[in-house]
Order: sequence, then structure tokens, then C-alpha cells
Amino acid sequence: MARSQTTLHIRMHMGSLLNSFEKHAANLALAGLVVVLALQVFFRYVLQTGLSWTEEVSRFLFVGFVYVSASYAVQQGTHIRVSIGVDALPPRVRRAALRLADALWICFNALVVISGVVLIKGMIAHPVYSTSLFIPLSLVYLVIPVAHALMIVRIVQSHIRARSTEGETRTGSKA
Repeated sequence: MARSQTTLHIRMHMGSLLNSFEKHAANLALAGLVVVLALQVFFRYVLQTGLSWTEEVSRFLFVGFVYVSASYAVQQGTHIRVSIGVDALPPRVRRAALRLADALWICFNALVVISGVVLIKGMIAHPVYSTSLFIPLSLVYLVIPVAHALMIVRIVQSHIRARSTEGETRTGSKA
């Protein structure tokens, strides 16, 4: 009995970590960006010298922050969406239009994931390195397909939540 409870606890904890992955990753990237930029300003204006790596690291952190934050926005339902015409539609048609838009969005994200994987495979076969730190750029570019794959997962999750909510509303029960 205790073993099954422990397993359940571990699964719940892992699920919680996965559900908050984007939030923590974005916060970490933003905090790193602030620290690196503060170092850059301090060294340049106070010590009158520059650090060669700060510009490159800040750029990589910013790109990572943007892509991971986009996935987080999808998870939170705050990603930008043009809905001016859709809001005027009857509820049933509006839901269908939003589902169609999300299906197209999933297709776009899948295309970016596939293209990103192809790009990274090429960069692994023919390595390209960053100028200052000599980091393989394939590692830096990895955030693109990963974030878009996470967006797909978050869009699907939002539809699953919406369906369960619709089911509860129709039956009048809350499980």
C-alpha cells in the first residue's frame, strides 16, 4: 500500500513539474538574462572593459525566454489571438472556428518542429559554433522545435480541459 502511494506521489510531483516547466524555464532564462546584462553594464561602464561573452549569452537567453514564454502563454490561454470576427459568431460556430484555428496552429507548430529537427540534424552533421563561447549552435537552436512541440501539447491539453468542462456543464455534475 505504501509503495503505491509513493508511486502515486512521485507521478503527481512529476506531473506538477511538467505542468510548470515553461514557467520555471522562462523565469530562469529571464533571471539569467538580467544577471548577464547587469554584468555587461557593470564591466563596460564601471570597470571600463567589456566581457566578450555577455552579448552572446544574453542573446541566447533572450531567444530561449521568448520561445519558452510563448509555450507558457499557450498553456495559460494568454497567447495572442485575433478574435474580433470570431467573437461575433454564434457560440457553436465560434467553437468550431476556434477549433479550426487551433488545428491550423498545431499544423504550423508541427511544421516548425519537423523543420527544426531537420535543421538541427544538419547542424550536428556539419557543426557550427558560436563566436565567443564555441557552443554548438545546434544546442541553442534546439529551443525552437522543443518550444513548438510544447505548444502542441498545451493546445491539445486546452482542448481536453475544454471538453471535460463542456461535459460537466451538459451533465450538471462536477467530478
